[in-house]
Amino acid sequence: MGIIQIVLYLIGPYLFLRYSNQKIINTLSPVVCCYLLGVAIGNIPVVSLNMEVAKHFAELSVPLAIPLLLIPTDLIKWTRLAKTTVLSFVLILVSVLLVSFSTSFLFQDVIQDHWKVAGMLVGVYTGGTPNMTAIGQSLEVSNEVFILMNGADLILGGLYLLFILSIGHRLIGKFLIPFNKSEHERNMINENKSIEPYFLDLSFKHKIKNLLILLLFSVLALAISAGAAMLIMGKMHPAVIILGITSLGIAYSFNSKIKSFLGSYEFGEFLLLVFCVAVGSMANIESLANASFDYLSFAAIVMLGSITLHVLLCKLFKIDKDTAIITSIAGVFGPPFVGPMAEALGNREVI
Repeated sequence: MGIIQIVLYLIGPYLFLRYSNQKIINTLSPVVCCYLLGVAIGNIPVVSLNMEVAKHFAELSVPLAIPLLLIPTDLIKWTRLAKTTVLSFVLILVSVLLVSFSTSFLFQDVIQDHWKVAGMLVGVYTGGTPNMTAIGQSLEVSNEVFILMNGADLILGGLYLLFILSIGHRLIGKFLIPFNKSEHERNMINENKSIEPYFLDLSFKHKIKNLLILLLFSVLALAISAGAAMLIMGKMHPAVIILGITSLGIAYSFNSKIKSFLGSYEFGEFLLLVFCVAVGSMANIESLANASFDYLSFAAIVMLGSITLHVLLCKLFKIDKDTAIITSIAGVFGPPFVGPMAEALGNREVI
């Protein structure tokens, strides 16, 4: 099954990108299609996936994709976006803290370690599952609580992701102001539109050469970042690795020679879709359904309440739709999901 599994992880994203102009794929977006494909693959009764293969694909695809996505970056635009982005994320922190703290009182007679659960939810909704893991370990929660909270997070996170990727971003767009793309960004989009067909028109040999060279740069960034994590933290710390590959990706963007290799963004987009299929395939619907209703309710109130409060605060502070959504995704799921969300929004500038 291992070889077939790898083929599905690779051919699925390729086909969804190749036929992204088809109505159903365009409506759902290749990102949603890849998640659905992954869930389908992982929950076929007669199929037994190799979870180690799925884990390796999920862990490697995003770190390899980030430098490729950043190569076309124009750092100057970041100075214009930074203030609003930071403010939006601060509003996420405030929202999650307030709602988690308030909700813990509702469950103090229902869940024994309600304050620990609240702390874990603060972690997961301000940076994703790795934060919840760290907080859970530091608070010495029981294995049972940890498993239940992971199950609840997977169920709610999956529902929120499918909602925001499909129709949620459109609904929020009716409430918040639109993203104000600069004239420079509009020119960049036009340039990308002219570059993309040119890359597709290259000979097969030239395409492979470009992609191999770009992959080499991406692997180099990951190797350097992993080495730095081991040197600084003594282990493969995800935050250090993400920071390292992001910094090196930005550094690559200043090199005109590296930028001359066409197809970097398209290759990075493909790797992100590989990640979506791999993560989806690890979601076991039957086991997720066993999560305790009390813990699921606790997490649901915190997630829905904090997201709603964040959107209301964004309205108050006049933060645009794309920035509000991308920072919300960064909070709930962590950095790996920023790229797929930006792709669903059709806005590369916010990555």
